[in-house]
Amino acid sequence: MKEKFAQAGVTVKSIFSRRIVNARLSIVLLVGFGVGVLALGILRGENSVFTYLELRKRQKSMEKTVADIETQNKELSDEITKLKKSKSYVLKVLRDKYHVTDPDENIVFFAD
Repeated sequence: MKEKFAQAGVTVKSIFSRRIVNARLSIVLLVGFGVGVLALGILRGENSVFTYLELRKRQKSMEKTVADIETQNKELSDEITKLKKSKSYVLKVLRDKYHVTDPDENIVFFAD
């Protein structure tokens, strides 16, 4: 049998080298396929790059909203503190904002 292979120019070394080349090619193809599937998942899957970018955009918007609400909360807390500490400030706010008058006062509005 060795003689038949030898006549055909096939040696044991050449057979094993072909198998190694075929095995390497198979591994490269499998890895390439895996990378392709991962790339497709990253671009189009449920947790894609585009979804991530959209979530980052929403996060920034929500952080701005939170910052605005915290600023408003601070202003309201300061206003409450002023109202609790000063009776004259309470009267000023009642007059300016709610048009509350003393019993002997009248409010006159002028049209432009």
